[in-house]
Amino acid sequence: MGREEQIIKERERKLGKLIKQKLNPYKNKYNIKDHAIDILKKYSKLKPEEKTKDKVSIAGRVMAIRDIGKIAFVVLQDSTARIQLVIQDKETPAKIIEFFKKYIDSGDIIGIEGIIFRTKRGEISILIKKLELLTKSLIPLPEKWHGLKDKEDRYRKRYLDLIVDPKVKEVFLKRSNIIAAMREFLINNGFIEVETPILQPIYGGTNARPFETKLEALKMKIYLRISNELYLKRLLVGGYEKIFEFSPDFRNEGIDKLHNPEFLQMETMWTYANYKDNMKFCEDMLAYVAKKAIGTTKITYQGKKIDFKKWTRLKFIEALKKYTKENFDTTEEKARKIAQKLKINVSDCKNYGEILNKVFEEKVESQLIQPTIIYDYPSSISGLAKTKENDPRWAERFEPFINGWEIGNSYSEGNDPKKLEEDWKKSEAKFEKGDAEEQRMDFDFIRALKYGMPPASGLGIGIDRLIMLLTDSSSIRDVIFFPFMKSEKE
Repeated sequence: MGREEQIIKERERKLGKLIKQKLNPYKNKYNIKDHAIDILKKYSKLKPEEKTKDKVSIAGRVMAIRDIGKIAFVVLQDSTARIQLVIQDKETPAKIIEFFKKYIDSGDIIGIEGIIFRTKRGEISILIKKLELLTKSLIPLPEKWHGLKDKEDRYRKRYLDLIVDPKVKEVFLKRSNIIAAMREFLINNGFIEVETPILQPIYGGTNARPFETKLEALKMKIYLRISNELYLKRLLVGGYEKIFEFSPDFRNEGIDKLHNPEFLQMETMWTYANYKDNMKFCEDMLAYVAKKAIGTTKITYQGKKIDFKKWTRLKFIEALKKYTKENFDTTEEKARKIAQKLKINVSDCKNYGEILNKVFEEKVESQLIQPTIIYDYPSSISGLAKTKENDPRWAERFEPFINGWEIGNSYSEGNDPKKLEEDWKKSEAKFEKGDAEEQRMDFDFIRALKYGMPPASGLGIGIDRLIMLLTDSSSIRDVIFFPFMKSEKE
């Protein structure tokens, strides 16, 4: 029998004894009056060996026990911090000492009442006067509670990762603050939060492979949304002017450090505005979020210094020229030859825009470390965007880049129902030939546009990537509580 099995067996024996004595090892409630962080702050000026008469009531998980006979030291962790508890002969009631030594293990959740003091070594501590076992832990925590070393274990057992590594909890507290800061900015600027369907009869709003499922009640195939965009636009038709949604989206695609099948986007729609209005709005919002959520617009991400307040704007075609030293403002045939000269395989590119985008992805994106807005994308890869009136080869579209990552997308929204219907007919033809990422024909959305949608511009921000940047996290799996994992059997 292994060491862990022995520990589990011993804990189960203790559990059995508690039940036999009719002592409930899984209590229904405990009256918490204090938290560790507040106690540590309030009594920070106590001198070594100074005692108070102040009583506290606190609950949390036992992280470690050091029993040296007539005195035992316990590390307790609640939702806010870790604090030391002390059980001492002649100071703690004898029946509490006996119960503690018989039944309490690291990992157990306990509630205690006690007196605040500072130890000789300077540790703010609670001298235990009352103790209740609230939940018996049957599996031991990882040795020495210094954190899980195996990354797969960390992501799969996130509950354990959060227990043993306070830094992990800090990341997710920042995640919450970042989302709250963005919501605050949007509401302060007159936007209204809305909710749109996650289950959709027709997926749309971008090019991506969806997850399929079946609605048994109606015997129909439905999809997890790849985007909420088309539903937000329906609300513009209905009369809303400035709306936003934090949208969990789902794409049946690859998994890597920047991609998870389920991810969070924030999407806005803003009537009577265009993509240039959204450029400034995007810059201002991301600077505000950084300052509000983490206290500064200047961050260090994986050793690179980045300032969220300093943005550069560069046309798509100019970015290609800057980073390849080649002029792609030419014909499709010449653009293909230039790409081949740069040793970029564009054989699968079907048009001028796809060729340019392939070059951009391979030669430009990784160079865009500082916050940069790339604008005026090829219209042939910007299906839902308005084209520029003076040159229809280009669309009124931009994407913000930081650290070489695209973290958003925005354009002046196309609202011509006839043009969109023609475009979607072409997409349907490509879908029929096997391109599963093509957008589908949505007749109800076309009908909505025929009633009339005001000129508008939307902005989508990839929340998980933004959180990676603002928490210096190297993988998207570090900022999602439960990233998708293979089954344990595999």
